[in-house]
Amino acid sequence: MSEVSGTEGGRKIYGYDEELWCKLLLGNYGTGERDIGVIEGILRRLSPGKEILDLGCGIGRISNRLAAMGYSVTGIDTCELCIREARKLAEELGVSKNVSYIVGDYRDLDVIPAKKFDAALCILASAWGSIEEMSVIFSNISYRMKEGAILLLREFVKERFLTHLYLTPSSQSWFGIVGDTLSLHSWKYVPRESKIITIKEFYQREGKDFKLIARMEREYSMPSLTEYISALERAGWRVEEVIEGPVDLMRLEDYNDPWWLFSSLIVARLIGK
Repeated sequence: MSEVSGTEGGRKIYGYDEELWCKLLLGNYGTGERDIGVIEGILRRLSPGKEILDLGCGIGRISNRLAAMGYSVTGIDTCELCIREARKLAEELGVSKNVSYIVGDYRDLDVIPAKKFDAALCILASAWGSIEEMSVIFSNISYRMKEGAILLLREFVKERFLTHLYLTPSSQSWFGIVGDTLSLHSWKYVPRESKIITIKEFYQREGKDFKLIARMEREYSMPSLTEYISALERAGWRVEEVIEGPVDLMRLEDYNDPWWLFSSLIVARLIGK
């Protein structure tokens, strides 16, 4: 998921061509094994039930694994290609009866059949341009949740970024290979404005060479943990814990992208307004 725009070149997801975005997610599908243990452990410990809403589900990296564990999952994503792949993977895993996928924007949940959920996941799938907009989105989502429902929000957090940037200055650049596509990421931090400017380039293998197929430069705001907590509280959610996953600084290649490395998992419970 999720930020979508239409251009003469076709639909864009976070600035990516839809086909390239889906390809990158497919290349990272296996990282679900890394994340599912923590997520399912929290759900088992805190969720009042097994009806799960996955916001910005992508290709079902988490949804399909939860479905295999007996949860009833509804995944929503704006990328039609990703939803198609999520359904295909669910069929291959034999979990289609436990998971349904919907093409849509989770900022408007009217596309989801009328039901309420025990928990919502939003794992590196932001659809907001500001912390104020995030508060409005999760306020709206609360109306589709059961009393006492929980929210698992993994997002880029300023404090975590600064900690790891200090420890590993080389992490200001990143590369990865998915199939025949090479991606190069670089960014710089602008302290005065609490934002990051990123440059991403993608190259397609052609024989022994690589051809540039896409280049994007973007700015990202970088909220602090306090700002996230305040925004969620305004939306009727009480933050119960924040999980900082361990990072092996000697094995940074184990992390599929810098956003996971610099993110925190925020666990909140719906308490109303």
